[in-house]
Amino acid sequence: MKEFKYSNEKAKKVMKSQMITKIPLILIAIFAGLYIANSKNNMIFSNKLVLSLTMLICLIAVSIGLFMGIKNGTKMLLQNIYKVTETSIERVTPSGKSINIAFNTIDNHKIHKKGLLISAKKKNILIPIELDEYNVLSTLILKQIK
Repeated sequence: MKEFKYSNEKAKKVMKSQMITKIPLILIAIFAGLYIANSKNNMIFSNKLVLSLTMLICLIAVSIGLFMGIKNGTKMLLQNIYKVTETSIERVTPSGKSINIAFNTIDNHKIHKKGLLISAKKKNILIPIELDEYNVLSTLILKQIK
């Protein structure tokens, strides 16, 4: 049995890229909330100090949230383990949930830009391209499938 995991650097890189893609949505939500708050009562942001403090607090809260999200997400990715035996592939998640697919039950496999997707009856495992030794793992799996 061989195990494959994320390296610390790759896990951080994946989480940073995921968080960066969420920043525009977060900013839109903040500005929409501020706009709605100001439209209900036009006096709230008539004072420049109140507006500046509100924006500063929102910026600090978003920054702390993104930092904590990257940190916690990296820990979660580091706990993901992909195990390959002679007969199956298994993905073990941090919650302890395990998905095991025997090679003889694989219905479909596709190589996407995000990695190798393996499908069986009601089970899917995505082998992410950012995983350490992804090429070795995908080659092992594709040899077993054929």
